[in-house]
Amino acid sequence: MIFDDNPHASIRILRTRMPYAPFDMRPWSPAVNVFETEQAMLLVIELAGVEPSNVQIEAHPQFVRIAGVRQIALPHDLRRLHRMEIASGAFQIEVPFDRPIDPDRTTARFNTGLLEIWLPFAGRGARQVVVHIKQEGES
Repeated sequence: MIFDDNPHASIRILRTRMPYAPFDMRPWSPAVNVFETEQAMLLVIELAGVEPSNVQIEAHPQFVRIAGVRQIALPHDLRRLHRMEIASGAFQIEVPFDRPIDPDRTTARFNTGLLEIWLPFAGRGARQVVVHIKQEGES
């Protein structure tokens, strides 16, 4: 049973005067697909509604860190929030690698809400770099 078999247990619902209740303020994690080819790792990260300028990518030989912010504006005359499933605010993910990658040759592009990061495997020891994200139409 849900309440440790206590038939008198109940859930207390409090009323609030705010037009909406604050939600979980922890960073959210976008969905990530990780693929390995003969030459590289490919990450595809779902970032609909995130501006490329709000994303930072740090490529290290053993992992990549992606951080950023998705900002969703609420209507100025909001009376009540009925449903909120789209996460917003800060996010950060780290993806470790079994084989070292070459941060200097890492590339990224943003296309229709998906961030694609190509991380070629290293031939020798590599260093950490910050990766520029290309936007749709940019070569």
